[in-house]
Amino acid sequence: MALTRVLARDWVVEIEGDLGTFVPIGGIETLTFSGTKTDADTGAFDSEGWAEHLVAERSRSLGLSGFYIEDKTTGDRDPGQELVDELAEKIGEEAIGNFKLTSPGGTVMTFKGSVEPGDIGGGKNDATSWGATITVTGKVTRS
Repeated sequence: MALTRVLARDWVVEIEGDLGTFVPIGGIETLTFSGTKTDADTGAFDSEGWAEHLVAERSRSLGLSGFYIEDKTTGDRDPGQELVDELAEKIGEEAIGNFKLTSPGGTVMTFKGSVEPGDIGGGKNDATSWGATITVTGKVTRS
């Protein structure tokens, strides 16, 4: 088996739409799947001055940025972007959606998350930007 570098553009990001079907999110130029952790300080007198800790909590987020996609004639939006933007307007339990991130080799990460919308805009000679940050709630499942 030859291991190769993976191009970021070959990942597929999807959001769950109606009837449990996943819809690709179009217009993505960059994606960043990142994580943080919170540590519990477990250092004591017998730690001899060295810090000790236990991981108390982990969190993940998926940052997406790219271009706003719309049909200028009909006003139809990219279906995936539209679903993300709709989820970003919801509150409470309704604000949690299902997402899927698939690598070019077929590794699938599924997770639940809420959306913080990014800025939409640009300068006079720019393509209109679009983006979102998805904050994962719970554990990411890999298959």
